Amino acid sequence: MLRWVLLSLVLATQATAEGRPQGLLWSETDLPRTMPLQIKSAPDRDLYIVLRDAKTGQDVMGAYAQGGEFFRLLVPPGRFEVQVALGPAEDWEGGAVLFGPETERLRLDPPLDFGVTGYARKGGHLIDLRDLGDIGQKSLGICQRLALDFDSVNTAPEAVRPGVKPRDPMEIPEFPEPKYRRVDRICD
Repeated sequence: MLRWVLLSLVLATQATAEGRPQGLLWSETDLPRTMPLQIKSAPDRDLYIVLRDAKTGQDVMGAYAQGGEFFRLLVPPGRFEVQVALGPAEDWEGGAVLFGPETERLRLDPPLDFGVTGYARKGGHLIDLRDLGDIGQKSLGICQRLALDFDSVNTAPEAVRPGVKPRDPMEIPEFPEPKYRRVDRICD
């Protein structure tokens, strides 16, 4: 009997842990999601985040972040109101009910701009919700550059052999075309 109770508790715990989503839940845009949004949160409450287009008022994306866990979301370019619903993980009831009647709600004001700023910098934001009395927000960017792929231009040197005349430079085949790879890094 005791084994049955323990097994039931283990299965119930696993079902609850699987019921908590993490990451992007839905998206209502065809625009590419390439701009960074990172959120820091307290471990005692999970977050349901909705980005609403500031111009049209349409909800564009919805995501779920587990409290205290690293959370980064790539969003499309644009100007968005960030709306957040917070509550204990065990109270999560889904997108319609959220965390039940005790759901805390907040909206960041002013709306946040996401887009390319400067040269090859994808501009986004870092939001710190660990202390709701002092919400922090700062810019966050992903910078890109091209790096030479050395293997694409690597040529085997010709060995000089005794008694053999060096080749005429005009007979050497064309130099290979260099290839590049994109390198992304956080630059703020």
